[in-house]
Amino acid sequence: MTKKSKEENVISAETKKLKRELTLLPLFGLIYFTVCGGAFGAEPMVGWSGPGLALLLFVLTPLFFSIPNMLMVREMQSMMPVEGGYYHWLKVAFGPFVGYMGGWMNWVVSWVDVSIYPVLAAYYLGYFIPALREGATIGGVFVDSTWLSFLVAVTLIWLVSALNVRGARFSGLLTNWLGVIMLLPLIALTIIGFMAWMKGGTTVQLPFLPGGAEVNFSNTIGALSTGIFVAMWNFMGWELPAAAGDEIVNPKKTYPLAMVLVLVAAIATYALPTLAGLYGGAGEDGRYQMWGIEEYESGEGIGPVLDEYGVPHEQAQSWGVDTSSSVGWEFPDIAHAVSDKLTGQTNGTLALVMGGLVTFSAVLSMIGLFIGNGLGGTRVPFAMAADGMMPKFMVKVHPKYGTPWVAILFCGLIYSIFSLSAFAALVVIDVFLNMLVLMAEFFAMWKLRFTMPHLERPPPPPPAPPPPPPPARGGGGGGRGAGPRGGGGRPAWAPPPPPPRPGARPRPRRRPAGGGGGGGGVGLCPPLHARLAWIFSLVWPLFVTIGSCQVILIGGKHASIYRLYVDDGMASH
Repeated sequence: MTKKSKEENVISAETKKLKRELTLLPLFGLIYFTVCGGAFGAEPMVGWSGPGLALLLFVLTPLFFSIPNMLMVREMQSMMPVEGGYYHWLKVAFGPFVGYMGGWMNWVVSWVDVSIYPVLAAYYLGYFIPALREGATIGGVFVDSTWLSFLVAVTLIWLVSALNVRGARFSGLLTNWLGVIMLLPLIALTIIGFMAWMKGGTTVQLPFLPGGAEVNFSNTIGALSTGIFVAMWNFMGWELPAAAGDEIVNPKKTYPLAMVLVLVAAIATYALPTLAGLYGGAGEDGRYQMWGIEEYESGEGIGPVLDEYGVPHEQAQSWGVDTSSSVGWEFPDIAHAVSDKLTGQTNGTLALVMGGLVTFSAVLSMIGLFIGNGLGGTRVPFAMAADGMMPKFMVKVHPKYGTPWVAILFCGLIYSIFSLSAFAALVVIDVFLNMLVLMAEFFAMWKLRFTMPHLERPPPPPPAPPPPPPPARGGGGGGRGAGPRGGGGRPAWAPPPPPPRPGARPRPRRRPAGGGGGGGGVGLCPPLHARLAWIFSLVWPLFVTIGSCQVILIGGKHASIYRLYVDDGMASH
């Protein structure tokens, strides 16, 4: 046996240790925290794009961004439900180089993206532990808040890494519990907001664009260019958990169903608290302009941002806002404002309690986002190592838990290093890289339909029932509509048609009026989901390219929505 054959046998033996244990519920939790992770992140859409456009984007983004991605992932996952997911899709379609570049780019993206969440969790924990924002003296030595936050972030990273080694199902079930606890304060915020709305007796008139700007082409495109960036970020990541394809039970059915459930949950999670906040007291009198805004330059505060919107310093003070702070309102502040609106008090007990609860919800959201996004980031290097594109030591599967434990721990080390400092500019670039990989996945789907039409794809929906036969003429027994019918529109009892004459050309069969194109491929008249995927696979790459270029153009001004370290706390806290 050659050395190469021995290595292949070792790799094959390791990959066979992977355990299929991700059922629908834990997979739902992992995808939810990869794509959404709570309402946090919707605030900048309101502040930068305006209330009306933000609410419209909650509808349009899933329709024109998420659903096309889901259709693509559904088809590709049905063809290749393997460990590595999109890496294998690109490799099969375009060869090892493109597969390697796709896997490598998304893995590098995860270094920056995934390491953000533990740091943000430490930032939100600073609301309960002031030392994480102010520093503390330990043993007579003053320890800066940056290092304390780093220690908290690293602790979270290694705890979650240990959970991932324990098993994907265990991590998925943990995200289910995190999601339930995280959503409770957001549900309370939604209820309080709608109660305050009904108590007020009037509906606040909110503008479509920020500052009540005139709705014209130029203003709308300007607001949309920022809002679509945030909206795409809030609804992306459907393909990432597919990297654990060999750990999903019945992936061809479980994964698509989990995506549909996550889409419904994500829309509700973003839209309901936002609606309650806007109409429950945090959007009236121009307060919506505080949502999600951040200072342009470090140290100048949000005053210049409010000046652009025509909000004078005195009006901001009447809202209880310090214009020297670096951030505007986030959902903890929104919960504070909505609670005060309901009780008619200023900094009342309910407001303080809700602010704390929603802040705790944000901590759980960041932990869940780290678990969900970390799943895909740790499986890709394992799959690439199995193909000889990464060091062989990453092809190690835990003998008891059936997880790629070496790749998980190696990624944990990288996340710890990247959590040392802020990488806001790199986060903007990582969106661009992720979009390039996503665009390549659509091209891969498009190519594989031509080059490998025999690969198993999602079954089309059942065809529409045939129209009822016309009534029989004269009630005779041998009429056109009499008797039960077999295939091809002939009565079941009718004799078979005569065989064709030798040398005669066969008559082409008519295409059914409402039928699909067959069970496995696209067919002559493909079902609706296949036609939609075809259309979006042609149009979507152009839209992705334009949107990604816009990300780079606006990144210098608005990338701060992914701040890692800020000098002061949340505005009203």
